Amino acid sequence: MHSLHRGLTGVPLWHPQFPAIPHNWIPPVLTQQYACFGNEWYSRKRAVMFGYIASIVLGLVSAWLPILSIILVARFCLGALQTFWNSSLILLIEVMEPKRRTFAAFGINTVWGVTLILYGGLGYLIRDWRILQTAATLPGLLILPALWLIDESPLWLIVNGRPQEALQVFGKVARWHGVDLPPEAEMKKLVEEQAAESQNTNPKRSSMGSLLKSFVDDVVILLKTPRLRTITLIIYFIYIVVAMVYYGLSLSGASISDDPYLYLVLSGLMELPAYIFSGFIVQHFGRKSSLSFSFLITTAVLLAVAFTPAEYSTTLLALAMVGKMTITASYQMIVFFSSELFPTEVRSRGVSTAVMMSCLGSMGAPFITDLVGSMYPWAPFVIFGSGALLAAAGTFLLPETQGQVLPDTVAHLEARERRCVAVFIFFLFSVSPSLSQSTLYRMSLSTLFLLCYHEDGMFSLCLFILLCFIIN
Repeated sequence: MHSLHRGLTGVPLWHPQFPAIPHNWIPPVLTQQYACFGNEWYSRKRAVMFGYIASIVLGLVSAWLPILSIILVARFCLGALQTFWNSSLILLIEVMEPKRRTFAAFGINTVWGVTLILYGGLGYLIRDWRILQTAATLPGLLILPALWLIDESPLWLIVNGRPQEALQVFGKVARWHGVDLPPEAEMKKLVEEQAAESQNTNPKRSSMGSLLKSFVDDVVILLKTPRLRTITLIIYFIYIVVAMVYYGLSLSGASISDDPYLYLVLSGLMELPAYIFSGFIVQHFGRKSSLSFSFLITTAVLLAVAFTPAEYSTTLLALAMVGKMTITASYQMIVFFSSELFPTEVRSRGVSTAVMMSCLGSMGAPFITDLVGSMYPWAPFVIFGSGALLAAAGTFLLPETQGQVLPDTVAHLEARERRCVAVFIFFLFSVSPSLSQSTLYRMSLSTLFLLCYHEDGMFSLCLFILLCFIIN
């Protein structure tokens, strides 16, 4: 608000330390559900087209509005449209085969790092905020012709009971790539069976008049079943933390560097390796291991920043840039990871509500950097580092999705095999049969059972071994 007033009075509105404050945080919290309804009711493609077209129009119009109150409304609406941009990632994930979707999803985010670098340079050269916003928005016109060339997600068509249209999309893709599909009758039968199964677990909504009821239903379905509930709550927490740390570092330019324009350019430059190499990392080392390791590095770097004396300015800037790179990598990994974890029928709702939760972290970041940081300069980095450590721990409770076929329905997700529960329980009794009646033993066994029930990986095995040592 203060920076916007200054822009209207002749001082540049935009300041690189505050790239998202005017409009990007509060509106998505209020509008994420409308975006996810648009994805589920009116298709992925329509949501993508609406989001981009409306953003370009509002971006150009709001740059030249004369009245402060109208500018604020326009900026609020522009921030709300941010929620529709996630539709493009969801559409991309659903049309790519598993071995290619990693690099495709991470590749499109590289543009964000380039944009930060260009925006820092533009902000230095163009001090009039109206001209700056116009110059930053005009390149969006280049994407408009491409919007009419994309196809609807065949997974969305199947889940929403439109198998014939899904077959047409499959046929078009096959012609473009010069491959042969199975016989038409076989394809039709397979698609129709999948559509019928999806319809049994995904009832249609009658009208927009039932928006409130649908919102409640959507929240309930994400928390109703054990595996999906675990995934949803952990994803929410990680999104809050990763957004808080990312924007917290973005807003810490004044305490780390004397030149905010340079800080923004360096931030964008350090984000490029995160975008470029994150895809290769998660492809070779898996989603869980890569994400947790990235959070742990972020923790170490931020704690180092917190306890590095201010006179070592170059060291502080270098550590901050490493932290910006690793938290950016974490951000990209969790966005990609979450889009694989949620089943098709609730994927848009799951990702949209997760992004909504991330806005809570974004809104909290300036209060931590400005209010807490003004009293204790080291405290924000301790908070951010501790949050990253907790996010790393939460990552271990998520199932690995590398090389897995995306689940179409909640039923598919819940039906996936729980690994090794019986083996763990049998081994636990074998290791310490004399303690099988003790309270500690039963509590440990219950904890292990719950972790194995919700999780499938090495974390449960490590905890199991630790419990065996504690018990004995």
